[in-house]
Amino acid sequence: MKTLKSIIGQLIIIGILLIIILTDYLNPIREYLPILWTLIIIWSIVYSIKYRRGNVVNELRFLTNNDDYNKTYPFIMGTLLFIGGICALVLIKEYLIFISLMTLNGLLLIISGIVFIPNGAIWIKNNELVSVSGNQKNNVEIEKLSEVNLFQDRIIFIDQTDKKYNLEHLKLEMSDFSKISDFINRKLNKKIEIKTYGNN
Repeated sequence: MKTLKSIIGQLIIIGILLIIILTDYLNPIREYLPILWTLIIIWSIVYSIKYRRGNVVNELRFLTNNDDYNKTYPFIMGTLLFIGGICALVLIKEYLIFISLMTLNGLLLIISGIVFIPNGAIWIKNNELVSVSGNQKNNVEIEKLSEVNLFQDRIIFIDQTDKKYNLEHLKLEMSDFSKISDFINRKLNKKIEIKTYGNN
């Protein structure tokens, strides 16, 4: 699942950085490598703020089953990095740039948790309706889309040939049904049949 993959990816990045730091490879450039992670976190924060303010008009987000964890993960990792970084700055006199950046990244992760936005999403791109949940991604041509079925745990997009595109592992509320229906009706230049169901 995407959550596990992202955790493994971040652990690999941190592991590579630690190996570089603890060896003489790329010295002294190695101290600046965490800035790449810093920039990624900053971009994520900026995007989350833009979405929460309503400045991302072509996208609608909704909760997935993993989002309870995704909300808490930045706080846990961020707190560990921030407190660990503060302690390291006090106790260690080497690698100050690296330690400072990791401390900053901890603070930024905490902020990213505060401005968290759900990982489920639909948006319009190049005449296609794109939907994402975890590692699932569907692209359906708008002209061929004929029906959308909304369940609490999934969305099914059906095209004119009765081909189904499933978006699963969702955690939709009744209010999400209305938001998704309104988004599709407003953004698509054609009439789409939208049906809502329980968890059957």
